[in-house]
Amino acid sequence: MYKKLYPQKSKQEIKAFKQKVLNNLYFSEHHLSHCSSAFFPSPFSDAGILTLDGIGEWATTTIAKGVDNHIEILQELHFPHSLGLLYSAFTYYLGFKVNSGEYKVMGLAPYGEPKFVDIIKTHLIDMKPDGSFSLNMKYFSYTYGLRMTNAKFDSLFHAQRSPESKLEQIHMDIAASLQVVTEEIMIALVRTTARLSGSRNLVLSGGVALNCVGNGKIYQKLIKEEKILDHIWIQPASGDAGSAVGCALAFYHIECKQPRIREEKQAECEKADSSNETQNVSEPAKDSRSFTQNAENVFCSQADRRQDFCDKNGALQGEVRELPKAVMTEAELKAIAIFSQKANAKDKPNNSKILELESGFFEPHAEIRLDGLSHKCGDEIHDSSPKAELPLQDSMQGSYLGLSYSNDEVQATLDSLNAIYEKHNFDAIKTLTAETLAQGKVVGWHQGRCEFGPRALGARSILGDPRNTTMQKTMNLKIKYRESFRPFAPSVLDFAINEWFECDYISPYMLLVAPVKREKCYPLTKEQKELFGIEKLNIVRSEIPSVTHIDYSARIQSVHKDTNPRYYALIEKFYKLSGVPVLVNTSFNVRGEPMVCSPYDSYACFMGTEMDMLVIEDFILYKEKQPKEHIAKFRDIKDKYELD
Repeated sequence: MYKKLYPQKSKQEIKAFKQKVLNNLYFSEHHLSHCSSAFFPSPFSDAGILTLDGIGEWATTTIAKGVDNHIEILQELHFPHSLGLLYSAFTYYLGFKVNSGEYKVMGLAPYGEPKFVDIIKTHLIDMKPDGSFSLNMKYFSYTYGLRMTNAKFDSLFHAQRSPESKLEQIHMDIAASLQVVTEEIMIALVRTTARLSGSRNLVLSGGVALNCVGNGKIYQKLIKEEKILDHIWIQPASGDAGSAVGCALAFYHIECKQPRIREEKQAECEKADSSNETQNVSEPAKDSRSFTQNAENVFCSQADRRQDFCDKNGALQGEVRELPKAVMTEAELKAIAIFSQKANAKDKPNNSKILELESGFFEPHAEIRLDGLSHKCGDEIHDSSPKAELPLQDSMQGSYLGLSYSNDEVQATLDSLNAIYEKHNFDAIKTLTAETLAQGKVVGWHQGRCEFGPRALGARSILGDPRNTTMQKTMNLKIKYRESFRPFAPSVLDFAINEWFECDYISPYMLLVAPVKREKCYPLTKEQKELFGIEKLNIVRSEIPSVTHIDYSARIQSVHKDTNPRYYALIEKFYKLSGVPVLVNTSFNVRGEPMVCSPYDSYACFMGTEMDMLVIEDFILYKEKQPKEHIAKFRDIKDKYELD
């Protein structure tokens, strides 16, 4: 790419550029990046780390220990035995998209009965008391083919569903059974993580950590009941997107041995950083071992690469490393940027060539040894009693890490679209929006920086009144254009969590499920108890029916003034009007579309759906006031995206 952009460059210059690139490439093992993304942004000085996903290089489950700026990998499970791939296999079998529809299976589970748990345990998975497990690969085809399951798998259920076809009761029962098995494994693995790490804090990452129902069971079982843990923290971008954060933090803390910044030292560190901005930092030595892999070996065979990681990721050795200085010219950086945009993200190892490994925990092949590591807790002292809530001291900034747009940028976009808008100060905005929501209308809410991760957290959200008995159906069918069974999440003011939900623990990233408070719920009639499957959907179960799932649970997002003051103020205003400190919150998009980012994205989605009102920064737009031709222009927005 560099040669194409700059044909006038000599062979020597091109070769020098290539060497610069190779000298500045660093490689983290996949699960190390997940561990780092979970531990380093967490509020804990020490924690047990559990990573659960489909597959990294070889690891599918990793238990580690984190202390200050160190991570030690303790045990692993290896491919093809994977909880993430087991869940994906059932996702595929139930007619949903792999690596996308797993959360639908989780949402579908409460509609069914776990009738197939014994079949799953007897034929598909061998579970051990410590949480380790092995899959019976006779029933799966993902190691050699393009399908997740085979005919032998289907012979257990005789219920494979085609995508977008009708959901039958048996599909719901299969989903319920899978969820029970998944939760059982997750809880057992957390017990083992707590025992091996010696910590009363737990952090989670990997795609399976997005199973917020399982996370809620961990909280209830191991923090509230058994009291073997004090705290849990889950990386909000637990999927592979979060590995970007993990790679950066692993390089900074493990490779460069930089300390984690504690809240009380923040001002001091910022002052020190500002005084060092003009100082040069030395370029990393080529023989660095921990975390890195020599770039020349990046295209070696899978077996060789595994051995290479084993060698290169051994004990931390050599001098303390410093951050690399910027050694690229503007032209060189441009070449890298263009190349990165064109890189094919679908290039993945050929699984048909990966040998099946034995099950059970392995000693890690890429252990990060920590010289002088003590298994005592860090500076914090944890007593045995569970805390009422987790202090907001993590470094994810509420997971609002995306782009933001100024009022001038918003206005320029709206003017270019000939949109009709009003501009107000925020006091007026929160009042008008809260009043609109209290009237049962649906609002698109675009404020500040986008969320990083799969959950809308009040920056790019579609909002509604949780008291409305038809809001779930309206949002699913007329705005999101998605399956009617899918539940919505409540955003609740932090101080009111325990008043409305059976949970006295904050959940800022919508990653814990807990029951709605019993006194807020309505008992089922005899006739309602006799209903099955989707028939249960329209039952009014609580004072906040639009966010109460059919098992009386809710996927909670606690909203905090210090991380999202505008969203907090809006819910506070709605609380004053309605007496309910809760809003319905779902991601600002239609099915298959990524969450909106820019003002144009938000306006297009607003006009292409049946939302009533749009709020972008200090601007309010009403649907009925918009040019009629815009409704026709954006009408087909739902057809522009592949179904998820």
